[in-house]
Amino acid sequence: MLEPCRQWRGLAAAVAAAACWFAPNVSWARTTDITPYPITNVWPSAVRFLRVDRSFPVREKDEPAGYVLFDYTDGPKPCRASLELIRATDREGREATRIAISIPDLPRRYEQMLLDKFVAKLRDDHGPPAPAPHKPETPPPPPDAAPPPPSQTSAAAGTSPAP
Repeated sequence: MLEPCRQWRGLAAAVAAAACWFAPNVSWARTTDITPYPITNVWPSAVRFLRVDRSFPVREKDEPAGYVLFDYTDGPKPCRASLELIRATDREGREATRIAISIPDLPRRYEQMLLDKFVAKLRDDHGPPAPAPHKPETPPPPPDAAPPPPSQTSAAAGTSPAP
C-alpha cells in the first residue's frame, strides 16, 4: 500500500526538479559602475544615449528620482529594462554617479555590454574626469610647542618620569 505513494512522491520530486531546471533564468540583479562625472552631466547623456544613440523606446523617465524605464530591443527579443543614476563620490573624493542597469529577462552580459558602451560615450562626450579635489595638508606643529606628555608605555614598563 505504501509503495504507490512513494512512487508518486518520487515522480512529483522529479517533475519539480525538471521545472526548476528548465524554467527561464530570471535575474533580478543589476550591473553597476561608478563614473567620475556629476549626475547633472550624466542624466542628459543617459537619456540621449538610450533614445537617440541606441533607438530604445523610453517608457518613463524621472530626473529627480534618477531613473529611466525603456525597452531593450537589441537582444533576441524586446524586453523591459531600467537605468538608475545615483549621486555618489568616487574613491578620489570627486562628485560621481553610480549607474545601475537592469534587464531582468536577459543574461547579465547584456547589462554589462550596455553599461560599457554608455561609460565609453560619457568619456567621449565629457572628456577626462575633473581632477580630484585637493586635500588640505595638516600643518606641522609650531616649533615652540610644549613636548608631548609622557606616554602610557613608559609607565607600564616600570619607569617613571624624572622629578
